[in-house]
Amino acid sequence: MRQMQRKGIYITAATVFGLVVAGFVLNAFRVRRDEGVALSSAVSPVYWADRFAGKDYFNPDRRIFYRGNRERKTVALTIDDGPYPLSCQKLLKTLKDKNVTASFFLVGKQVDGNPDLVRMIDADKHEICNHTYDHVRLDKLSREKVFDQIHACDVAVQNAIGKKMTLFRPPGMRFSNTVIDVLKQKGEVMVHWGIGAKDFVGTVPDYELTPELRKLPKTTPKRIIDYVTKQLKPGMIILLHDNPITAEALGPMIDAVRAQGYEFESCADMMKNLPNPVYVDVNPIAVNLVADGR
Repeated sequence: MRQMQRKGIYITAATVFGLVVAGFVLNAFRVRRDEGVALSSAVSPVYWADRFAGKDYFNPDRRIFYRGNRERKTVALTIDDGPYPLSCQKLLKTLKDKNVTASFFLVGKQVDGNPDLVRMIDADKHEICNHTYDHVRLDKLSREKVFDQIHACDVAVQNAIGKKMTLFRPPGMRFSNTVIDVLKQKGEVMVHWGIGAKDFVGTVPDYELTPELRKLPKTTPKRIIDYVTKQLKPGMIILLHDNPITAEALGPMIDAVRAQGYEFESCADMMKNLPNPVYVDVNPIAVNLVADGR
């Protein structure tokens, strides 16, 4: 009799454990489908611990902003690599016509060559953010070189508009603990992205692309719109680039995003609307030229 009772207990325990595991796996696949999270992350206890703590939105230890609130049907529009004379003014006109605030992650050497465009971006009240001075990958650089790349871009923007930057994105989203340490020292926040429009494929040299990207067809306005609209989820940060093809696609893309019931907000507003709000003054007035120590 006792053996039968024990056997029944074991079967019940095994059944409950199996149901728990099955539920966990099904939830992991749901997260992968609905949010584009890699399956390896979706089944990781670390991922769920971070998500429970809200660190999948904004990680205060690493000062990385990943995405907006899942409960708000909004997206953020970020535009990297400019400003370029052939496309920036058209991007700005479209944004003004569509009443959208974007975050421009600027390259310092482009800022030095086109300060008038930076002033136009600022006049239209867009967020101006740091994307290094030379658009180099930072993950293999020394601390001094990382600092110099970020600092030089800071100086270029301050020379153009007299303001600082507090938002930063590393080229290729390639960074190391050294990069994080420098950003902490400077009090800046790294901004990740969730939707990549692949709008640079065919507009940059092949050596800048990964083997996977080289296999993709050259970007077109329609492909940009399709890439974005097919990946839409609440709180996503959209990655675009300052080039003529993207400038052509921007207006129809904004319309297509809104047609799906989404609205646009800036990165700063998106952070303020997190379950645990994060407040960032994106472009404070610069009292003195950047003089951070190494």
